[in-house]
Amino acid sequence: MGFWSPHTLTRDARRHGVLVRRADVNESDWWCTLEHDPESEGGMAVRLGIKEVRSVGDDLAKRIAAGRPYDSVEDVVRRAAVPPTAIEGLATADAFRSLGHDRRSALWAAGALAQATQGRLPGIVTGAVAPPLPAMTPVEETVADLWATGISADVHPTEHVRHALDERGVLTATGLVTAAPGERVWVAGVVTHRQRPGTASGIVFMNLEDETGLINVVCSPGLWHRYRRIGRTSPALGSRRSRWAAPPGHATSGERRSGARRGPLPKIGSGCREGQTTLTEVAWSPFWPWGTSNSTACPSSRVL
Repeated sequence: MGFWSPHTLTRDARRHGVLVRRADVNESDWWCTLEHDPESEGGMAVRLGIKEVRSVGDDLAKRIAAGRPYDSVEDVVRRAAVPPTAIEGLATADAFRSLGHDRRSALWAAGALAQATQGRLPGIVTGAVAPPLPAMTPVEETVADLWATGISADVHPTEHVRHALDERGVLTATGLVTAAPGERVWVAGVVTHRQRPGTASGIVFMNLEDETGLINVVCSPGLWHRYRRIGRTSPALGSRRSRWAAPPGHATSGERRSGARRGPLPKIGSGCREGQTTLTEVAWSPFWPWGTSNSTACPSSRVL
């Protein structure tokens, strides 16, 4: 999808009132589609495609979509020749909900249903019926969505730790806009992009995303050298530094392109001395859903 990750585009759509629905073996096409929904902005909601699910490529997604409708998980596995890794991905993504399975019961059945190959008689798979299992917690559901599709359509990860962030005085992206220029602030979010253009003299540009929007973080060469490990590997970061604002009468590049004069986009750190700026790894397990610095957990990141 170009520069922006699917997760970031999805969250932006949600902030604009557009509903985004999870992939489902009976409801989804192989590619993302639009569905009529009067509750969504513009009367249309986005339905994620089957191809967005982990371990499901284009060919398998097209087979699953072409075989609709299905009446059971075994029916999906048998007719679309779904391999075990893809069954697990679909179960984790909650793609069997229309067949009466939540994530836990579908994951329980995933191992047993690997036996449901086209060379075996239907209806003889054993162990596919799950016992009563506790439902996933909201944090577990968010982690499952991010693992299975890289997209959390309903809840942003920072929402699970917002109370803890508020206690530490961490501002949201929208709250940063009202902070006074030069004020020392602390922001935190999921790292969506890391860039070091060849023409930027060693400056690294980062984007942090929380449930309210995006924050641009400008890292000087000295700052990046000091916090290189955290900056490169952490899927979520906190940054404490001074808020930058354009001088009076000066328009940002975005304003110049649009002709707007509404004030600068939230930006952190431009013109700050390295000693005034810190990067902090956000890993408040179990409150932070990922808990560890695993670069693959971030929906989209460019390692420098």
